[in-house]
Amino acid sequence: MSTNRTLHVFWPVLLLLISAASPGCRQTVDNERVLNCPADENTAVRFFYDIGTDYFHFPLIFRPVGQGDPRLNTAPMGDEGRTAYISRKEMRDLIRGLAQSGLPWQESEKVEPLGSFKHVFMTNEIRVVCSRGTAIAHFDPKRICQTLEPLDPALKTPRALWEFQRFRQGYGCKVTGFNWEAYPDHSH
Repeated sequence: MSTNRTLHVFWPVLLLLISAASPGCRQTVDNERVLNCPADENTAVRFFYDIGTDYFHFPLIFRPVGQGDPRLNTAPMGDEGRTAYISRKEMRDLIRGLAQSGLPWQESEKVEPLGSFKHVFMTNEIRVVCSRGTAIAHFDPKRICQTLEPLDPALKTPRALWEFQRFRQGYGCKVTGFNWEAYPDHSH
């Protein structure tokens, strides 16, 4: 084979290899900045699914706090929704589980505040906010139980795990051994 013919045959392959190595083609690696965030005071994960019935399901938010923080293992209701406070390790494990969930994430460098749940309507969304930006994934409502159940092991704080399992039960998910009466202050 002549040199010209060899270049003619291998030139498209070479272009393909060069373009695959360019920054624009490495979106998967570059776009993981949010899902690789440190778990600090700016980090939050919000689960929200409004099925549009007469019953409104409040968003469930997880925020990390230090081990000695009195908010750890609490879940007060606020303007953003119900916030369950967890350890930083739990937050890292939760975000790692979300990153490995297979959900299609859209990431932005813009740090978007969660805002009031009163301004979020008819969505099935998981939102991760941290100092590096915001990541949003929409999940298939028919697969909410299969999508969220694998995240249980990330939550070691009893109140946070209870809130997450209760959240799922509100959408018809079965949670073996769940005790509805474990936290009677939930209605406050």
